Amino acid sequence: MVPVRDRTTPNLIRVALLTEIPAPYRIPLFNALAARVDLRVIFLRERHPDRPYELHPDEISFQWQIVPGTNFTIRKHWVVLNRSVRRPLRHADVVILGGWNQPAFLEALLWSRAHRVPTILWSESTDRDNRSGRHEQFKRLLLPGIDAFLVPGTAARDYLRRLGVSAQRIEIAPNAVDPTIFGSAPRTRSDGICRVIAVARLSPEKGLDVLVRAVADLRVELVIAGTGPEEGRLRELAGPNVTFLGNVPRDELPSLYANADVAVVPSRSDTWGMVLNEAALAGLPIVATEAAGAAYDVLEHDGNGFRVPPDDVHALRVAVSRLIESPDLRARFAERSRELALRFTPEAWASATAALTQRVAE
Repeated sequence: MVPVRDRTTPNLIRVALLTEIPAPYRIPLFNALAARVDLRVIFLRERHPDRPYELHPDEISFQWQIVPGTNFTIRKHWVVLNRSVRRPLRHADVVILGGWNQPAFLEALLWSRAHRVPTILWSESTDRDNRSGRHEQFKRLLLPGIDAFLVPGTAARDYLRRLGVSAQRIEIAPNAVDPTIFGSAPRTRSDGICRVIAVARLSPEKGLDVLVRAVADLRVELVIAGTGPEEGRLRELAGPNVTFLGNVPRDELPSLYANADVAVVPSRSDTWGMVLNEAALAGLPIVATEAAGAAYDVLEHDGNGFRVPPDDVHALRVAVSRLIESPDLRARFAERSRELALRFTPEAWASATAALTQRVAE
């Protein structure tokens, strides 16, 4: 078990945030929130079996702990069973639940209701993500017991509105990555063959097979960073213009983006897609499918990139071709990506989240 790191601050709202794992891209958000509230983050597991994240404990500046437990997978659904999470919640003024897909979240909600502690659900589900439709009847039963909702963008907000949540109970806190990491690498590309980058887990929902087919006979170099169960199949599909890099550590990703011309997120299912944040900070034009939640906030269609239907090889090919053929269009889109990226910062996320905790606490 990883020990709790203590850094309590008097006279601030005490917030307990329950979430699955210490994903590196969440750490800057939690650090920024800890400067505004007395934050304790409770992780259910140290890592996800399918997510080879490298944790940087030295970058954590908030109280945190990992609750003992076990995990297993049922029909592709990851389940974590923890010891009771009630003890870490005891002194909280507000509880934030990082989802509704684990038993610990339900236990925390029931505890909060019993002790009259306001509860916020942090939800990234969207109508376009094919996992969101699961257990909707159960979700509707939980909604009245939740005081407010935190969402990363418009697609997640619209999903909750469809479930019957009033707009007054929803706060948008934009997903973000650390700009000091992903916005710092200098551009290294020179004129030559256009390089397209895709950073993703190599699994069916990421749609990389569609991208490989779309660029099959284009004069372009496709670079794929990631590992996963689809790697063998993708290698069989790939032509000579595709390079597989395997897992790329976080600290090496900025240079990878800096050495690319276009970023593509061809997902069939993706509640957000942090790659869009990373690529925008790096100043890249973006092509993403309508299935990615971030494609409605980080991406402006025909402003810094293109949105295309998922599983549409032709539409994806046309979008990538337009960027390959026009350096001027790439330059215009790149500038707009940098402008949009300035809206998506850890501080913006933390400010919106802290304001919501203040409202529900009052």
